[in-house]
Amino acid sequence: MRAFFLPGLVGFLLLMSACAGPVPSEGSGSVPGPEAVAVTETASALLAALSAPDTARLSQLLTPDAMIYSVREGEGGPSLRAVTRSAFLESLGNEEQELLERMWSPRVEVDGAVAMVWTPYDFHLNGEFSHCGTDVFTLLKGSKGWQVASITYNVVREGCSPGPLGSPNRSGI
Repeated sequence: MRAFFLPGLVGFLLLMSACAGPVPSEGSGSVPGPEAVAVTETASALLAALSAPDTARLSQLLTPDAMIYSVREGEGGPSLRAVTRSAFLESLGNEEQELLERMWSPRVEVDGAVAMVWTPYDFHLNGEFSHCGTDVFTLLKGSKGWQVASITYNVVREGCSPGPLGSPNRSGI
């Protein structure tokens, strides 16, 4: 009897785990909860600080060991790049160009002190469209509130649909 019980139990458990759906996150309902709103506001604040550029504000919004990852399509396939927080902040401190990055329709997932924002974006350089893509922010909640632990994004230069935000207006970021 034991020889039949164990395989049957394993099969039942596998069936139950396959039928179980994901646990809904705070951000998956029709009305976002306060944590999902706070997470979205943090990602938006980071893009506003990037567009300023305000490295002091960016420093507050990024965890001390934050990383920025990018994927760019090229003739030889995708090019992957990783940049540390300090290198990212240093590059913006030397930036003399006008930057504007905008996001819309973010999808937010929150599970306790871990969150993710997945959102389309467009990027403008010196008032001209440069590229579009998807930003993925990973956030952690600690003693300083929500902070961005990583940003991963892709760069799409061709075939971008016009974003719903319309033409950029620097005064209305």
